[in-house]
Amino acid sequence: MKKSLLLVTSLLIVQLSISQNALDFDGTNDVVQTTYSGVTGGADRTFEAWIKRSASSSNMCILDYGANVIYSRNTFNVGGSGNLSFISGGANFSSGTTTIPVGVWTHVAFVLNSGTGYLYINGVQVGTASISNVNTPTTGTNLRIGNRVTGGSIPFKGTIDEVRVWNVARTQTQIASTMNNEFCSAPTGLKAYYKLNHGTAGGTNTTVTSATDDAGVNNGTLTGFALTGTSSNWVLGKNISPATIASTFPVTACGSYTMPNGTVVTSAGTYFDTVGSSATCDTLASYVVTFTPAIIKSTVTDSGCVTYTTPFGTVITASGTYYDTLPTTTSCDTTIEYIIKISGAVDDSVYRVGNRITSWDTWATHQWIRCDSSNWAIPGETNNFIMVSTPGNYAVIVTRGSCVDTSECVNFNPASLSENTLINYFEVYPNPANSVIKINNIENKTISGISILDISGKMVYNKVNIESNVVNIEQLDAGVYFIRIKTNEATFNIKFVKN
Repeated sequence: MKKSLLLVTSLLIVQLSISQNALDFDGTNDVVQTTYSGVTGGADRTFEAWIKRSASSSNMCILDYGANVIYSRNTFNVGGSGNLSFISGGANFSSGTTTIPVGVWTHVAFVLNSGTGYLYINGVQVGTASISNVNTPTTGTNLRIGNRVTGGSIPFKGTIDEVRVWNVARTQTQIASTMNNEFCSAPTGLKAYYKLNHGTAGGTNTTVTSATDDAGVNNGTLTGFALTGTSSNWVLGKNISPATIASTFPVTACGSYTMPNGTVVTSAGTYFDTVGSSATCDTLASYVVTFTPAIIKSTVTDSGCVTYTTPFGTVITASGTYYDTLPTTTSCDTTIEYIIKISGAVDDSVYRVGNRITSWDTWATHQWIRCDSSNWAIPGETNNFIMVSTPGNYAVIVTRGSCVDTSECVNFNPASLSENTLINYFEVYPNPANSVIKINNIENKTISGISILDISGKMVYNKVNIESNVVNIEQLDAGVYFIRIKTNEATFNIKFVKN
């Protein structure tokens, strides 16, 4: 049995519902072959198991033994429609429309009682039929779990636990009253008993290739299993009882505690580990784990532009709360807490069209300055653009959080405005754009031509005789471009981005 998160008080012996291990079958070639020859002839018998089936439209064998001859098989099976069935090669019957749910632990049982067969799901009878012709020979395939006897293949896909074979016909009351119990010793009539509690659930179990018979000496051999990972391996099984607490260990840990079975726990509580498993009930060791909280030595609230590097060299690239650990040898580690806001880099590029200079960063904080006047801040000019009338050199300080950058200086000279004097007459949108851009002709100027240039200056689009204000840019690669609008009065460029 494996770990459970059940909290208990200081008891030495308790009855618990503990999560066992089980075997997961991949539905291809996984099988457990035992040395048990099974109940033969037409004698009474009972098969039991806990199963968790996967969705499948094919038959899936839970267990089988005997020969591939009429009336000689003992195929205990999940049918393609999900019903429960027994197949002997001639005397067959099923639960009909009553099916086994997918992905849910379900107890299943078959009983042969004086020539009459019974099927049970979770202790409730779901089918019965006369199968008096059943006659299992003393020769044939020994009991196998997860596939049928030689002569065909109907592999089980899902998980199987607590397989039991009896040489008596158990009653419905007997089945229902013990299906949730693990037997501490084999009761009378229990001839083969596979608890399947071996290995580490979901771990590497490549050396754990046997399944112990806890009612005798007819152990099983695993073949076809990967024995690593969450399938085709030993996995977490059905919760059943009882179990015995052998000893209790108080544990005080810092941050996490690794139990002897390799389980890492990070929250306080009582956890269990298996001490042993045999024909008697499993015994468990109890670990009562508490955690001493880490000591936060100091908290630093700061910000970074693109990254923030702590004094211990931790590089932070996203806003959040982080910690540096200061190792100690006498108690839990102390930590320094960092509450960091990463602003993200700013775009300090600008462009001028006519007497308007614009910053590409539209949502940062702006302050326009005069480069030729000792970077004098121009009062009131805090938009992402500035309309200038005085000759000179202009730039903008762009601020976003702790990120601050200054654009290049742009010269403005009214005498040189031979191009782009019409910036206030045209708008290009959306920007950025995906498939089309539109030109808003505010003054209804006559457009004689439109060109698009890439960032290197190469012309990638050119059109004259303009009939529409919509330009299709689907053929362009993502990037930065300039649209050049020509009129009879002047030519100007507007920068845009293609997503």
